[in-house]
Amino acid sequence: MESGVKTLYRGCTPVVDAQYQKDGSETPAEMIIDAVAEAANVEPLELPPLYEFVDPDALNTLFQQHEGAVDSEAVLSFRIDHWNVFVRADGRIRVCDGTQPTEPQPVFEANPA
Repeated sequence: MESGVKTLYRGCTPVVDAQYQKDGSETPAEMIIDAVAEAANVEPLELPPLYEFVDPDALNTLFQQHEGAVDSEAVLSFRIDHWNVFVRADGRIRVCDGTQPTEPQPVFEANPA
């Protein structure tokens, strides 16, 4: 049985795109904090703690197990204040401004060949 690729849509304006690397010095949770801080134009320590929105240890465990995955269908999404955060199993992170609505569009485009 062939599984269909499900497309996740967003209705908010993308502000920051980032990517965590398997051999990088930052964990997925740290990269998310940096991306949201960049989107909000604040220092990372000025943000509320990530654990108020998502379990950072569980997030790191989930995505570190799949780092560099070719199958990037796994996507986690959550909100930090008005920022919509999307994290894909291949390391891509997108932060969107929930106060700036758009027509629904795919969160991530297909992987470049």
